[in-house]
Amino acid sequence: MDSVKMAFESIADKKIRSLLTMLGIIIGVGAVLILVSVVQGYNADWTAYYEKQGVNKVNVTLMNFDRTNTTDQSGEFMDWVNETLSASITGVTPSASTSGSLRFETGLNDTAVIYFGNEQWSACNNYTLDAGRDLMAADMTRRSQVCVIGSYLAGTLFGFQEPVGQTISVNGTPLTVVGVFYQKDGGTQESMDDAVVVPYTLNRKMLGTDSVTQFTVKVTSSSDMAAVMNQVELWCLENVDTNTGEYTVENGNDAMQAAEDETASLQVVLGGVAAIALLVGGIGIMNIMLVTVTERTREIGIKKAIGARRKVIITQFLVESTVLSGCGGVIGILTGYAGSLLAGKLIYDLILLPQLWMALAAFAFSLAIGVGFGLYPAVKASGLQPVDALRAE
Repeated sequence: MDSVKMAFESIADKKIRSLLTMLGIIIGVGAVLILVSVVQGYNADWTAYYEKQGVNKVNVTLMNFDRTNTTDQSGEFMDWVNETLSASITGVTPSASTSGSLRFETGLNDTAVIYFGNEQWSACNNYTLDAGRDLMAADMTRRSQVCVIGSYLAGTLFGFQEPVGQTISVNGTPLTVVGVFYQKDGGTQESMDDAVVVPYTLNRKMLGTDSVTQFTVKVTSSSDMAAVMNQVELWCLENVDTNTGEYTVENGNDAMQAAEDETASLQVVLGGVAAIALLVGGIGIMNIMLVTVTERTREIGIKKAIGARRKVIITQFLVESTVLSGCGGVIGILTGYAGSLLAGKLIYDLILLPQLWMALAAFAFSLAIGVGFGLYPAVKASGLQPVDALRAE
């Protein structure tokens, strides 16, 4: 305890020098916590984005290059999925999309995404109905000129009017609004709420093509993903002539996993960069402790002359460097928490706080730096000869 008390007295005696010495540790610890927290926020932001879109999707593309072959496999494929995979899926829908302009009276929107889907589109894409009705199977058969719109469109095009029952123009095609989705993505421009869904059988009228090539199969549980993908792959092998076409079967969760892997790598890189700052701080501590040994050479000589052992001298200077580094670590942790809160609010509008284990690990690392970089000066101090030390001015 005497060594700890002496260490704090030494730090208090030279406040400015001690603060400047701790600065490297403060910056290093603070940077580690802030950068890692920001990356975790980035990962959480992307994860939330994919979860809003809906996870556990199998994306299927069926392409036919033979223009003379008018066989449409979309109905056959979707019927097979609903019949054969009903126990493992939530639904299957075409997933074509385009952009364009939407008009209602004097209102105009040219940022919305126009989706072509069936009665299972909303279930496959994690949308929930707020008002009116969803698309129905009959809308596909009759090629009904109807649509369901997102909450952003409902607000911007209709204001305080009731959207359901109104007719809007979508790329020049009049469509009756039959439903409105709940807000799911902030209700802002170019968000998932800035969308309109129409029956996929209107693709000829609105896109100029009868071809339906892209599908989304929504799997109920992630544990069924592999089995569903294997069965879809087998169906494609048996039903798609690779001489005149091709197919792809993709795991929709791969994009989310890739984003998680990317942020994990980024976290390691940024953590490594911040750790370098900690090492630089450690070098600063070694430097200042060497200066301290030089300044207190006479004190060391007196202690050794009255019988102090080497381990007592080593302990004294080692404790001082550890306390110095530990204080820097504590201030760095406080800085890291404050910086994480600020960065989270400004960048993601989230409350970001470093995890407790990160703070404890950063503090432990700062103590280790104090011990590691204070060891050489402490050993050097303990090796001074009493006669030479007492002669020092």
